[in-house]
Amino acid sequence: MVEKLDTDIYFTPREAAKRLNLSLSTIKNYIYANKLKTLKTPGGHHRISKNELLAAMGEKAGLSPKIESPCVSMENYCAALVNVFKLLGPHGNSFIIHSRNVAEISHKLSKALGFKEEDVLYAKMAGLVHDIGHVAIDRRTLAKQEPLTLQEYELIKLHPSKGGELLNSVKDLKDIAIIVAQHHERMDGTGYPKGISEKDIKKIARVISIAEAYDAMVSEYSYKKSMPKEEAISELAQNKGLQFDGDMVEVFIQLI
Repeated sequence: MVEKLDTDIYFTPREAAKRLNLSLSTIKNYIYANKLKTLKTPGGHHRISKNELLAAMGEKAGLSPKIESPCVSMENYCAALVNVFKLLGPHGNSFIIHSRNVAEISHKLSKALGFKEEDVLYAKMAGLVHDIGHVAIDRRTLAKQEPLTLQEYELIKLHPSKGGELLNSVKDLKDIAIIVAQHHERMDGTGYPKGISEKDIKKIARVISIAEAYDAMVSEYSYKKSMPKEEAISELAQNKGLQFDGDMVEVFIQLI
C-alpha cells in the first residue's frame, strides 16, 4: 500500500521494484549499500520517497522502467553461485569459506594496487567464484583424504576451465570468466590450464592467484592444517616471478 508521509509519496521496497520493473533484491541492494535513502516506520520497515527513488535511479521525470545494472546482476549471480558448493555436502562448506576469504583478500589487494573501481569489483566477484569449476569434478575425488593419484590430480586441474566455461555461459558473468579460467596460471608459464605466462595472464587473475594461495596456506580446513602467517608470506616471497607477480606480492606483503 502506498503511504503519504508529509507532502511526498512513499513506496514499500516491493512497490518500488514493481513500478520500476526491477527485482526486489536490486532495490534492497541499493538500500543496504546506502545508495537509496529510506524513511523507517515505527515498526522498522523501509519506505522510499518517490523523489529519492527517481534521484537514485538517475531518472528526471516519471516512473519509467529501468534495466538492472550489469554490476548488480553480476553480484547477485556470484552470491548465488557460491551456495552451489552446498551440493558437495560437508566438504562444500570449506569451499564457501575459502571463496569468501579469497574475495575479500582480492578486493583489498586490487584496491591497494590502484585498480580502477570496476576492476576492484571484478576482482572481488571473480575471487568469490574462482573455484566454482569444482562442482563439475567427481565428489569422491574432492572429498578424498588420501593423496590424489596422478589421474585424480589431472581431474582437479580441470576446475579453472570448467569454471570459466560455466561463467561464460551467463551474459552478466562473461567479464570474469577468463579471470577464473586463468587463476592457476603461473608467471613462469608452468601453470594450468594453458601454460601462459607473465603479461598474458590477466592482472586480476594474478591478484586472485596470490589471494587464493595465501588463504589456502593460512586457513585450516577439513582437509589440511593451517600454516603460520610468517611461513605463508615467506612462501609467496620465494615464488615471486615464478608462480606469482613479484610486484603484486610486494604490495600484498605490505598490505597484510
